[in-house]
Amino acid sequence: TLEETLQALAERGEDAKVLAGGQSLLLLLHLGLVQPGVLVGLQSLSELKEITLDPAAGLRIGAMTTQRAIESAPLVQQHCPVLARTASLIATVPVRTLGTLGGNLCHNLPGADPPPTLIALDAVARLESSRGRRDVPVADLFQGFMETVVKPDELLTEIRIPAASLGNHAVYLKQCVRDVDPALVGVAVRLVLADDEEATCTDVRIGVGGVSLAPYRAVNAERVLRGERLGPESIAEAARLAADECEPMTDTHGSARYRRKMLDVFLRRAVSAAWHGAAQPAQR
Repeated sequence: TLEETLQALAERGEDAKVLAGGQSLLLLLHLGLVQPGVLVGLQSLSELKEITLDPAAGLRIGAMTTQRAIESAPLVQQHCPVLARTASLIATVPVRTLGTLGGNLCHNLPGADPPPTLIALDAVARLESSRGRRDVPVADLFQGFMETVVKPDELLTEIRIPAASLGNHAVYLKQCVRDVDPALVGVAVRLVLADDEEATCTDVRIGVGGVSLAPYRAVNAERVLRGERLGPESIAEAARLAADECEPMTDTHGSARYRRKMLDVFLRRAVSAAWHGAAQPAQR
């Protein structure tokens, strides 16, 4: 049960590791990078595998929901298609069939696809422990390299996407070396447009992943667009600002210089696609 799980985490602390889909943890175990004293399996927690919609509260996705289930769920496809498209870009079908949303977020691998989209959607992560529960905006969930604010005795149980974030123009685009790879640059944009002929941007959220060690919200680029009439000039200005302010990393897949350049390119593409209400499948 959930109560037994939380009790086990409270008793064993950092000596325990949670086993969800196993797509990340089992690899770390095989390589000897982690050596927990106990594994706490979550497969029997059926309540963490549910996807529900409350018209007033929004979309709730249990942390044990697989990426494949998110990709194919009618509720997600209808009310939050950008999240379904994002899930479809993760690795391969076998990985998506086992890998879970909660595992993806808690692993915090650089270039993971869901974090930028959930940041743009103002999603909130629910963390539970034997001490109680707390809700953390996904934008505040990530810290450094493969680090989150989730404490050793806490379990991420669900993700909530507010009703206000559903049905708006939202797009996720990624740049990667191969289709199965994490994003070198991943940009998610959600726009709220005024009902006028000026295409005024009344609100905007921009989530960025792959560029640096942890995904983040591009708040200054948002300020450039919020309250302004959208057009090539304002979009280019926001993209330039985001590229100038980012702290890109260099690894075997791409240099910091390349990531900075691609952030400029993909942020412009994502904002433009969201602006035009892009209903096409997500692009790489």
